[in-house]
Amino acid sequence: MDAMISILLLLIANFTISWTRQLGTGWIRILLSVFAVLLLIPAFLFGFRALM
Repeated sequence: MDAMISILLLLIANFTISWTRQLGTGWIRILLSVFAVLLLIPAFLFGFRALM
């Protein structure tokens, strides 16, 4: 279950980064980039927990 949560978070982060690249400049692009980077932290922790 932890591995599935990790994969889901990575997919959401990947989609957010891809969507952010298509946007122009602005504060929304920065906000979405920060959101995607912050999603990587729990994804890593769930992935690490799934390996244990």
